Amino acid sequence: MLPAIAFFLYLSGCATFLGQWDSYDYLKQIVSHQLSALGFGRPAFLGYNILLWEIAKSIFHLGPLQVEVVIMLGTIVIGVIGVVLFRQLARQLLSPSAARLAVLAFAISPMYAIYSGFIMTEVPMLVALIAAALILWKPDGRYPVVNEIVSGLIFGLAVGIREQAITMGAAYLWILWSRPERRKSRIGSTIIFGLAAAVATLAPVVAFYFLDPAGFIEHTRVWLHAIPMGHLQVLNNIQASLLWTLAICPASWLALAIAGFLRRRKRAEGSPGNLIAGPSIPNGVWGFVSAVALPVIMLWRDADVQIHPRYLLVAMPGVLIFSSHIYDRWIASRKGLLFWAAAHVLMFGLAIMVLHPYFQNQAQKMQSARAIRDAVPGEALLIAGNYSPMLDYYRGIGVRPKWQILWSGWDWNPAAAENTIQKAWADQIPVYLSEDPLGWRYFETEYLHFHLFMKNHRREPITSRFYRIYP
Repeated sequence: MLPAIAFFLYLSGCATFLGQWDSYDYLKQIVSHQLSALGFGRPAFLGYNILLWEIAKSIFHLGPLQVEVVIMLGTIVIGVIGVVLFRQLARQLLSPSAARLAVLAFAISPMYAIYSGFIMTEVPMLVALIAAALILWKPDGRYPVVNEIVSGLIFGLAVGIREQAITMGAAYLWILWSRPERRKSRIGSTIIFGLAAAVATLAPVVAFYFLDPAGFIEHTRVWLHAIPMGHLQVLNNIQASLLWTLAICPASWLALAIAGFLRRRKRAEGSPGNLIAGPSIPNGVWGFVSAVALPVIMLWRDADVQIHPRYLLVAMPGVLIFSSHIYDRWIASRKGLLFWAAAHVLMFGLAIMVLHPYFQNQAQKMQSARAIRDAVPGEALLIAGNYSPMLDYYRGIGVRPKWQILWSGWDWNPAAAENTIQKAWADQIPVYLSEDPLGWRYFETEYLHFHLFMKNHRREPITSRFYRIYP
């Protein structure tokens, strides 16, 4: 029943907006069949979504704006598949009771449920990683080498969906060395898995390089330059990563803390109860280090972790497996299961309530972007702060091909922005400015510059807080 419940949960909870900044870029690239400007182009993510879009478009005769629904439904289905695969993986590693705890926590994790309704890479990447782990751990079949090759290829595809999957490499070494005994040597299995993973990971990168060496080098340079790093950020990154590690599955940590308190009290009373029930995870300490600690630590140089809790989703399967394992050992009873379930349902509801204002703001931004789309059908230069990716999405999919977007962001330059505006006026291209506060959050300095630069120019109201500016 749980996958069916998860499907309706993710479907009913999917946002009326597409996700975050990257979502709009992905849709442009899916419609236009281009590589992403992020990572090494994220070829696997764009590849399967391009295939999905082209099939749906040809069968149902869809227009470019329908790409949103098709790709979002694809993400929801992948999210549900992740629940099924995680259930099978949990059964391989945990006792039946602990596996039930883990899969319940996974299915109604607020972060996983939310991103299963967004057009983002985290959930598809996570599902591919779980599939690779499940294939690698399962008992020997007639052709164990095939399992290792297929697992390595899927791991490489996960990297092609989102390159952050590389941070889980150590977890697969732990699986190779800790799984039940095989007829083959561990070293041989590691080599086979590693070669398959390397081929699947590097083949698209090598192809991209040989097709366009100069473009590949420039693409990589721009991407690396865009990643906010620095020693001064490390302490903030550590604090944020620890906070988001708690946020990806808050009820599991809460239940584990209460179970620890009860265990300590039982020990003080001299009543051990079921404190050591259930089997042990082989090499459990190394498993926790490789599947949870290392992926978190490897994010400490990226300042984006301060504002994106989704970066920590990669550690969620490990956290849930180990927390449910320990919880089940400490409270192995029906009451323990009921408390675990109640805590997760409660935390899910609280998380949705806390995030509701954010959902409202994002939905309002999407409505404003659609209003701009309808109000400005022809040529235009648009200045709209963090509305930029939404508006450029309409340009990129061909709905408003004559639009130009004056982007806000990390490479914004005041002098260059003024030159762009002056050139548009000289070329008789209308210039529009959005003054919606939601569009200038985090870009207040840029908004102040545009406001001062244009305050003496005549303006014509077009829609709510959206103006045409005349020279």
